[in-house]
Amino acid sequence: MKPVAEKIDGPSLIASLANHSLLLGIDGEAGRSIAVGERGHILLTENNGKNWIQKKSPTRRTLNSVCIVDQKTIWIVGHQSTVLRSQDGGENWTKIQVLDDPETSFLDVLFVDSSRGFIVGSYGKYFSTIDGGETWVENEQEDDPHFYQIASQPNGVLWMVGEFGTVWKSNNQGESWEPLDSQYDGTFFGVVPLNKSSSIILHGLQGNIFRFKKGSILKKIESPTNAILQRGVQLKDGRLVLAAGAGEMLLGARDGRLFQVLALFDKTAVPTDLWQAEDGSLLVTTDRGVFRMTLDELNKSRLDD
Repeated sequence: MKPVAEKIDGPSLIASLANHSLLLGIDGEAGRSIAVGERGHILLTENNGKNWIQKKSPTRRTLNSVCIVDQKTIWIVGHQSTVLRSQDGGENWTKIQVLDDPETSFLDVLFVDSSRGFIVGSYGKYFSTIDGGETWVENEQEDDPHFYQIASQPNGVLWMVGEFGTVWKSNNQGESWEPLDSQYDGTFFGVVPLNKSSSIILHGLQGNIFRFKKGSILKKIESPTNAILQRGVQLKDGRLVLAAGAGEMLLGARDGRLFQVLALFDKTAVPTDLWQAEDGSLLVTTDRGVFRMTLDELNKSRLDD
């Protein structure tokens, strides 16, 4: 018999070890960042990840992704179609009903400006808003792959990736999407748009890394790991970092053509997401909380690019 998700929910508990628990998503703006994870945990830092404070959350459900829109507005999505919004910079949170389905996991949220936003998740779930999240419209798909991430390039092009080699591209802020042939049947967990370039880096199962150039030419990049590659970020100096399993991260050259393994301090921790803070330090969410790597520590593993 298929297990049924529990509908009962309530406020999360303030836990002394919340900053050492499973955290799955992170986003930031200047020196402030927010990390989210299991049991509805929401953690806030105002000093580039040196100290974290847990905030009260109206849910105990697992939270997967966070998007900071501006200094006041922040969105979070998670399991059992959970959607949260803060309008005071992350101090207080309110549940927003986009979908009432305990079987749906929302896996990523993105706002390209204060009005236009997107939520994607399991079994082809894709919602959009053009009024700042006051109303959401479901865009039903003929296929139903899990959509794991939606990302925006500086030039406004949107990318959405997921199961079965799914790669979708939008040139008009999500009004329409063009499915691309990735020539890959596995799962893509993330996409990293490259700054000052039309290229993107795709990554997913078994350490697979691909580079899309101008949205059409796909090239497989040699990978130094077979671990799952969860999320990635391009640093301010152009280098790339991908969160891998087995206590690893991958540090990549600016053009995304060469990667090497960068070990976490705790090799038993599993990285899940990354964000570069204002001071250059890298904040990494893991199943054991948030790790902070200074810019000097990252530079010790600089690639010759």
